[in-house]
Amino acid sequence: MKKVHLPRRGSLAAALLAWILLSALAVFIIWGYRDRARLIRDNENERILNTLFSQLRDYDDFGSAIEANEILRERITGFAVYSGDFSLIYRWGKVPGEFDSKILEEKEHRRFNRYTIPDRRDRSVKFVIHNERPFHPPQSGERSRHGGEPPEAPPWGRFRSLWFNALAGGNYVYIDINHSVYWNTITFTGILYPACTALLFLLVGAIRILYLRNIEYRQRIEAQQNLVVLGTAASTLAHEIKNPLHSIRLQTGILKKMNLAAGAEEIALIDEEVNRLAALTYRVNDYLRDPLGSPESINIAGIVEETSQRICGRSILDEGADRELMVRMDGGRARSVFENIIRNALEAGGAEEALCARIKREGGSAVVRVEDRGRGIPREDLFRITDPFYTSKSTGTGIGLTISKRFIEAAGGTMVLENRAGGGVSVRITLPCEF
Repeated sequence: MKKVHLPRRGSLAAALLAWILLSALAVFIIWGYRDRARLIRDNENERILNTLFSQLRDYDDFGSAIEANEILRERITGFAVYSGDFSLIYRWGKVPGEFDSKILEEKEHRRFNRYTIPDRRDRSVKFVIHNERPFHPPQSGERSRHGGEPPEAPPWGRFRSLWFNALAGGNYVYIDINHSVYWNTITFTGILYPACTALLFLLVGAIRILYLRNIEYRQRIEAQQNLVVLGTAASTLAHEIKNPLHSIRLQTGILKKMNLAAGAEEIALIDEEVNRLAALTYRVNDYLRDPLGSPESINIAGIVEETSQRICGRSILDEGADRELMVRMDGGRARSVFENIIRNALEAGGAEEALCARIKREGGSAVVRVEDRGRGIPREDLFRITDPFYTSKSTGTGIGLTISKRFIEAAGGTMVLENRAGGGVSVRITLPCEF
């Protein structure tokens, strides 16, 4: 268990950290792309404005200049000039009749008295130029700002046209510019970010799964190698130990029949040790045999009740146990599982009457909890308790829980041991229900 859980926790933390960092990188790239689109948009606004005023050399009003130029006609959807009190002086195309000063307070960008106001609904940008004072050409005889003789008056007369008069009395120039490319970029990046984060999440998750599968695959290979070694050792034990044990039992049987008063305790001790070695040999053989066995439909409550009656002399099922749940598992292996668990609970030192089993259905699974009030499992041993030959008992073989876990997992279930609040251990076994 320890070898499995720690990589899972560490890999989960590493996967989350990698996802956060990659998502942050995606945000940086996407926002950089958006900022680039914004700069292109603002540059196009200035270019369109310069093109418009260049066109005015040959036209009397803004509308004519816009309609005569293909680029301006495609990009400008509305043009207007407003006075200082926001009343309309000149309009062309789609513009508001009365200028709403609030939109300047919600501006996105202001630079050199230029306001850029994005409008997602119309997929356009309102470009507003603010002049502190209306445009006013110098009059004849007016001296220059720095004193001296008045400058040579330009031929204003020939510019006394509709557009000139509009600018002369206006404080705000309003241009509604079509920016479909900019809004396509904003929409695309708005969709791209969640798509990227989701894709990165799936990618990091897939890499984590591959990493964990690689660990599990290596552990299986290691376990199989251990089984080969254990199988060889078991064959040697069966061949080399069983025959001497049989001879020892024969000799102790002869000594018992002689009714010798001296040495009775020693003979009983020999019998006890012989039985322990024989049990160890049988347990190893159990571990090495096919864990699946011959699956059949069995009543899990009946197995628990039968096993507890044989070991404890009573049924340990509580009153609320579901006695109708059927699972598919080898009956002999199911009995072996609960025999190991119940014997461990009795050897844990708790009161026998505190031992109980609860059975209920959770979704499509039968959940069996065998609980005791013994001394519990030391925290440092909790993840090693099902390792082969690991035991904290002087007389234990250290393989009973390993066999139980192996049989349960072969049947498609899980077995988890945890300490109970107030003392004792809870063994939670989950097996697929047979519908």
